[in-house]
Amino acid sequence: MQLRGVDVLAPAALARYLDTPAITPHILGALQRQGQPTVLDVGGDEQGARALGQYSAALRELGYAMYLVVNPFRPWTSDTPGIRDSIGQIERTSRLLVTGLVSNPNLLAETTIDQALAGQNVVELAGRQLGIPVVFTAIERSLAGQMAGRLAPDMPMLPLERFFVMPWNE
Repeated sequence: MQLRGVDVLAPAALARYLDTPAITPHILGALQRQGQPTVLDVGGDEQGARALGQYSAALRELGYAMYLVVNPFRPWTSDTPGIRDSIGQIERTSRLLVTGLVSNPNLLAETTIDQALAGQNVVELAGRQLGIPVVFTAIERSLAGQMAGRLAPDMPMLPLERFFVMPWNE
C-alpha cells in the first residue's frame, strides 16, 4: 500500500490485534533495497525491540541509524534515568545500539508552547548526559512556528499533523 509517496508495509489486519511482535516477511526485502531509506516503527518497548532483533544481524551488516522517539511527558521517559533505562532495555532486546534521540514533547492537543519547550529541555539534557545526539524535534504543526525560533539553530524540526481521532473524541 502506498500513502503520500511512502510504501507502507504492515501486518495483515488480523495481526494488528495480536499481542505478539509481528513484522512482515517483506521487511528484509525493504531493508536490502539499495538507495531507498527504510523506516521501521516498532514502538519503544521490549516487545517491539524483540521484533526488531530478528533483523539485527542484517541491520548491522547493512548499516543503520536507530532513533528512540522520546516523549518526556510519559512517566518512563520523563528524566535522564528513565530515558537511560528505556535505551538499555531496547538495546539489550534488539541487540542494536540507539544512535540518536528524537524529541517529541507532546500532550496531544493539550500541549502548550511552554510545555513543549520544557520537554525539549529534558530530552536535550538527557542527550548530553548520555552522549547520544538529539537528531531532530517532532512537534505538532500548530506549535511549529512558535518553536522555530526557540530551538538551537542547528536543530531540525519535523512539524507533525495528526490523522487519527482518539476514541473518546469520536
